[in-house]
Amino acid sequence: MGSEDNFHKRKARSTSDLKRVKAFRKQNKRILIICEGSKTEFNYFRDLRTDLGIDPKQVNIPKNDGNTPDRILDHALALYDEDALSGDAYDKVYCVFDRDTHSTFDESVQRIESLKSGRKPKPFEAITSTPCFEFWLLLHFGYTDAAFHQAGKKSVGDNAVAALKKKPGFAAYDKGTQGIYKQLKPKLPDAIKHAQKLREESIKNRTMNPATNVNILVLDIQALSSSNK
Repeated sequence: MGSEDNFHKRKARSTSDLKRVKAFRKQNKRILIICEGSKTEFNYFRDLRTDLGIDPKQVNIPKNDGNTPDRILDHALALYDEDALSGDAYDKVYCVFDRDTHSTFDESVQRIESLKSGRKPKPFEAITSTPCFEFWLLLHFGYTDAAFHQAGKKSVGDNAVAALKKKPGFAAYDKGTQGIYKQLKPKLPDAIKHAQKLREESIKNRTMNPATNVNILVLDIQALSSSNK
């Protein structure tokens, strides 16, 4: 009888756990964020998640060994399909990458658009910056629509980083710098406003240099935090 009782207890616990998971999923969206590399963007969004008190199971930001748009998308697809097979697919998947000098940028953006509008749509979104993520950081200090160009041995991305290093507190900035989100948090509302204004102007003027839609992802993460309260 003892072993039979234990079996029923385990089954009851399992059923109870499953009900809790289903209840959590009914009330909470699950998103996946795959960033270019594993430094600036990775740290920024993880710090944002921590600051908002969001469970890592709800906003998954795994490390990614790929640093090109196509590899980022392939990795995101693999993780999305893996979870979909388990019966609990992500509600949204964000691929965060730069234009910079990547030869697969346009192709990857087009692939994501195809995934969104295909016969079996997948909830993917390209979160891009031109020339690079550092331009999003620059928008915390004020609005700008000045284009970036390659100059000598410096890529367009290098020049955006150089511009950021001229801002207060960023002279020693590099890709491994910690605490960027916390440092810029007081200026975040301004950056969101500036990014939105720039996107509207970019559409009107038909230019995407510079540009970023990182604010979309930030707002979506903030909305998750609000819905959890």
